[in-house]
Amino acid sequence: MTPETLEWLSLRAPGFVELSEDEKNVIVDFSFLWSLFEGTVLNGNCNVQIIRDYVVSLGQDGRLQALVVEPYLEYLKNRYYRNGDVTEYFNGLHLNRSGNPIEVITALSNEDASKEEQVIGCLIILYRLRNNLFHGEKWQYQLQGQFNNFLQANGFIKHMMEL
Repeated sequence: MTPETLEWLSLRAPGFVELSEDEKNVIVDFSFLWSLFEGTVLNGNCNVQIIRDYVVSLGQDGRLQALVVEPYLEYLKNRYYRNGDVTEYFNGLHLNRSGNPIEVITALSNEDASKEEQVIGCLIILYRLRNNLFHGEKWQYQLQGQFNNFLQANGFIKHMMEL
């Protein structure tokens, strides 16, 4: 980020000045990584059905089995689904804005979820993270408490891009 933009945001964006450099950097990283993923892997367009179709194609050409989803899925389970119920963070995903895709709750709550369901669920959560950031939802709490969320997301996006 340029010094001018940093200064402008520090003066005008609620809570921005309280974010650490690492927090700012991980959010900027996410913006670039998601943009690259959506632009190159998903042909510049994303929605729930496109995510489903993409994951099905990974299964058809054998790449799905090479994908290591467990570390990211475990992070998501700890954040969004504990002790048999959704956490206080789950509603913040605003899944209703994406049609309440069943794969998310299946991936989070069902130990027998297929690899396809797990990956679709993870990617839909990434998509919601993207929407919540780019459409302003994350500013409602001034981007606080998001470092690990974006750090984990960034790692998964890079892993997806390496397939």
